[in-house]
Amino acid sequence: MKWIGQHIWSFISRFRNDVYMEDISTGTIASGGNLGLDSNNKIVKANEASGDITGVTITTDSGGGSAASDTGGSADFSILGASGVDVTNSGATITARAVPGEIDHDSLLNFDANEHFTQANITTVGTIGTGVWNGTAIATDQQKHLAYFEFKGYGTSDGTNYEMLEEMTDANAPFEHNTSTGSDGLTAQTIQTVMRSGGVVMPHSGTLKKFTGWVTSAGSGTVNIALFKFTPTDDSVGNLTPVRLVNEQTTASGNAIMNSFSETSSFDAGFTAGDIIYPAVLGISSKALYYNSMLEVEWS
Repeated sequence: MKWIGQHIWSFISRFRNDVYMEDISTGTIASGGNLGLDSNNKIVKANEASGDITGVTITTDSGGGSAASDTGGSADFSILGASGVDVTNSGATITARAVPGEIDHDSLLNFDANEHFTQANITTVGTIGTGVWNGTAIATDQQKHLAYFEFKGYGTSDGTNYEMLEEMTDANAPFEHNTSTGSDGLTAQTIQTVMRSGGVVMPHSGTLKKFTGWVTSAGSGTVNIALFKFTPTDDSVGNLTPVRLVNEQTTASGNAIMNSFSETSSFDAGFTAGDIIYPAVLGISSKALYYNSMLEVEWS
């Protein structure tokens, strides 16, 4: 039976078998539609779970990166992990997370080679003892093996001789410099003086890298701030002759004006493990001076 013409049907129709359509025009399925025709023009319902995706674009967040896109049919794509990044899938959820144990160590320590330290590799050494320098190693740089020691104090110079730390048996220790060590600072000292005046014992051999600080002094003239070392020997008697490591000069401008000094190259010698480093000053005759300094060393 063939019906020619238009027939408007106002009732609900149900078909128990397949329905075929002829002379079907091409067009766009309306939003929400899920019916279509197969190759024989039979009406079929699309299986959404297995149907092709016509195009997918994965965009990135504000952090940057490139977008993934596939507009050629099934839109197959992969989300891949890498060293330090793990990707897992659970149903429709894809999770990417960092794996710290797989992160390249060099990337964590990627910093300017000229920098001395970063937050990642600073270790506080702690207090070594007490004294004019407060006996504190500020920090150690594990990348360049640097350590820092503070030296500070005061004295009233005779204008001729270097004066090292007052012996700790004196009430003015540990900040006062009032033990003469000669015009060049190299006069040998007794074991008692070496021990009682303190100093910083070096735990490793190394070299001086930088000596910097500030000075104030009454009067006007040259002020010397120097560092020396003693090299003790086990079970040995006799005086110890010091070795000068660095001497910094600055011209005083009065006790209300700070004068700076800094040295990064003119060091007379390095040091070995067990050496005791200590400060000595030579200032203007009968004029009080005060200084605060920092020594940077590099372990061998």
